[in-house]
Amino acid sequence: MRNGANRCRPGSKLTPCPEAFPLIQPRFGLGCARLLYILKIQSGAAKKRMPKTALRSTHAKPRAKVKGSQLVYDALRYAIIALAIEPGSVLEEIALCRQYKVSRTPVREALIRLSSEGLVELEPNRGARVATLQFIDVVDHYEAMEIFQPITCHFAAVRSSPADIKAIKAQLQKFCRAVESHDYQAIIRFNYDLHSAIAGASHNRCIARGYRQMLADKLRIAQHGLPSASRNRGAALAERFAGTVRISRRLVDAIAAGDARESERIARELNGYVRAQVVAHFAVDVAHRIALPRPHRRVEAPGAAAGEVVRLRSVTA
Repeated sequence: MRNGANRCRPGSKLTPCPEAFPLIQPRFGLGCARLLYILKIQSGAAKKRMPKTALRSTHAKPRAKVKGSQLVYDALRYAIIALAIEPGSVLEEIALCRQYKVSRTPVREALIRLSSEGLVELEPNRGARVATLQFIDVVDHYEAMEIFQPITCHFAAVRSSPADIKAIKAQLQKFCRAVESHDYQAIIRFNYDLHSAIAGASHNRCIARGYRQMLADKLRIAQHGLPSASRNRGAALAERFAGTVRISRRLVDAIAAGDARESERIARELNGYVRAQVVAHFAVDVAHRIALPRPHRRVEAPGAAAGEVVRLRSVTA
């Protein structure tokens, strides 16, 4: 047990230590913070003590089929995140209805959800289009991630249950296998799913919702400058994510150990690593786009004295 963090997990009978909740203690005071955590623990313990028959009765209804709007939403979200649909592309409702074999209502519901997450822009009388990413968006994103990612990982280390840890480790294994096999689509999908599982382990709906929304932008930015050929694209993305895999392994180990401080530190390290990569690729891209003046060439003029040279204004051929 490290830093007393495990004492705050749902179902624990121990009183949480003050070090485990530094994020709400300054705002609400030690007494109120302790009360909030005890209520969280009590609710988790009560759920565990509930008889199995009662649990079955609450879930007696058969699982409902996935709605058409959910299917369209999931498919479009991953396509946008993986840049299978380029930023700025128009999303025509009729074409989407044909593609996913649904009516217009599920398509419109999916587009509204994607718009609320910042992935789609809805324009009056002009339909929907995939949201673009500007340079200022990149700057804002990494500033926000510097705060959001450590907080999310802190709460995941403090509050995660054994089931949460199992889900996180399962997604980590899928992500690592995707990188090893250079599977472009799987790298994007399972990196998102890994951090989505970490967000869920925080057991804070506001944090989880905001973090998942930022993950979409993070993955879109991370694919900047990759080659267009599918085989080269997968290999290039795998190379870019190789360092991410190493850091992610240590992050998951810290969360599983309940070490909130180490989880925060590694989360900052991961964000800094990804940001440095993106900045480097943006710098190379900008350098290629800028037309620099060609250097002058020194040549000897015919009939000139030895050592006398004539400067040409520029090299034209």
